[in-house]
Amino acid sequence: MSVGEHVEDDVSLAELSADDADEVAVHRHIPFTRIAGIMLALVTVTGLATGLVMAKKNYDHREALTSCNQAIKQSDIVRIEWNKALKQAEPYAKLQDKDVRDPKSLELLGKIMQYQSSVSTENCDPSLTADHLDRTRAEIEKANNQLRIQTRNLHDTVDTVKTSQEQQQIDNARSLLSQTIEDADRLYKESENKVRDNDTRARLNEQITCARFMVRDHQNLDVYNRTIQDLNEVMQTVRDSMTIVGNEYISDAGRSDDSTQPGSDSQSSNRQSAPSSEGLSRPVMRGNPTWDVPGQSAAPSFPDRLG
Repeated sequence: MSVGEHVEDDVSLAELSADDADEVAVHRHIPFTRIAGIMLALVTVTGLATGLVMAKKNYDHREALTSCNQAIKQSDIVRIEWNKALKQAEPYAKLQDKDVRDPKSLELLGKIMQYQSSVSTENCDPSLTADHLDRTRAEIEKANNQLRIQTRNLHDTVDTVKTSQEQQQIDNARSLLSQTIEDADRLYKESENKVRDNDTRARLNEQITCARFMVRDHQNLDVYNRTIQDLNEVMQTVRDSMTIVGNEYISDAGRSDDSTQPGSDSQSSNRQSAPSSEGLSRPVMRGNPTWDVPGQSAAPSFPDRLG
């Protein structure tokens, strides 16, 4: 090839390269469609994320509001239980130290009954935020738990006072039974030969023996009260029998006095008619119903009456 041909070929290649360069530059434009799609996707994702956040926020608010309202309902229930426990404790709060074995239980009962629950001034307003509602719920639940604890303590203390009262009642009944046994034993000794039927004294003696056994063998309150009642009934039977015998003795004594009274009256009349009108006898002396009878030589002054 000649030099000229080589030069011409180089020029042609240079022109072709320039044309190719211009064509490549034309094909490298900005992809607006793709960018718009990406931006739309980003906006969509952002909107979805925002919607999810708002939905989560609304859900949390509803949950907080529901929990707060439930805490208020629980507060009403707990307060009803507290008031019921207070009413049940009132009779035991009126007891005195002598009525229970442990007076400290009464003191503790009075302190618990004076408990005042802390009530939240805020309510579950729907306009409040979820965080605010959660704080209100937490305060109400705390107050509810404290009131529940005090209610349990009140029930336990009432049971303690009740047990202490029953123990004191048993002590009192045992002491009363011991005193009743002493009275019955004294009545048994005093009623000897003073009753119509000795079986009543025998039953009294048996009841005294049984009562002494009950005192030694610690029993419950019902057993003590029943033993005291049985012992009192037998004692009353003995007293009634003694009263009947005493009334019969008084009646017999009265009849005996009535039977001897006419003879004494006639004797007194004869003694008063024996003296004569001439003053042969002395006047009657008070306090000593005796007469001075005249001698045999003195003749009576009323022969017409003697005939």
